Amino acid sequence: MLEYITQGVGRSGFEEGRLPVLLHIERVQLEETEQSEHFHADYAELLFVQEGTCWVSVAGWQEAMQAGDFALCAAGQLHACWVEPEQQATVISCGVGHLLLRGREENCFLEQRERPIVHAGEGSKALEQLLASLMQAAQDPNGQSGEICSYLSAATVLLALRLQRAAAEQLEQARYSLGIRTQLYLDRHYTEPLTLDSIAQAMGVSKYHLDRVFLTGAGCTPNQYITRRRMARAQVLLASTDQSVQHIALQCGYNSYTYFTSVFRKTVGKSPSEYRRMIRGTTEPRKT
Repeated sequence: MLEYITQGVGRSGFEEGRLPVLLHIERVQLEETEQSEHFHADYAELLFVQEGTCWVSVAGWQEAMQAGDFALCAAGQLHACWVEPEQQATVISCGVGHLLLRGREENCFLEQRERPIVHAGEGSKALEQLLASLMQAAQDPNGQSGEICSYLSAATVLLALRLQRAAAEQLEQARYSLGIRTQLYLDRHYTEPLTLDSIAQAMGVSKYHLDRVFLTGAGCTPNQYITRRRMARAQVLLASTDQSVQHIALQCGYNSYTYFTSVFRKTVGKSPSEYRRMIRGTTEPRKT
């Protein structure tokens, strides 16, 4: 006889072990182009894209979703799902009530700051299978189908949350990697004539995405980072060499002496010449 042992079983993910209740599950064919925004006051909803491509908005988030992606909509959250003209999509809508996840409000999948739209990748296959089993159980006239649906609903919710966390971690890692790659690129090329478009092209992303990601990670935009690096180099050259200010401007990536002087004054608080006199006046002995 084979013996199966489940390892790592801890406390339930639901408050007091209370399982959610399946309220509805159905396949919806999206063929309309108009967005119909709505909310459910007393239950949460999982929207799983089974076929095709559609758009979804949830509580201010709006993205395109393809087969295997899903969205988690809490009770009271405005959401909508629609397709582009002449497009179609099949979406599984699963509504659960009495959802009491640990540390969350009732009928709420996620914390407010968490991303409700999930690009699940390969993990979506298991979720689709669970939803298929749940749909089959919901259609079974057997008297025990309600209990089975509760267990399957609980499994569906927990798997969806696991996939959401994994996708969020993967996205965060990708953003971190993009930020580091961009910073290294700027450190190598900051004296060259760079634009946000050229930097984004080198990184292989849109300039809007790059600007947001870099700002989040570094606390400044790529253009601001370039300016800081240039000004730091200019300060070193002014303090340690006798090169002309115009020559230093060229070495720091500025063809215009006037513009360089303006940026330096705005950043450092003094003109390049004033900065040089100040530094040398405090670091070099006075000549008599």
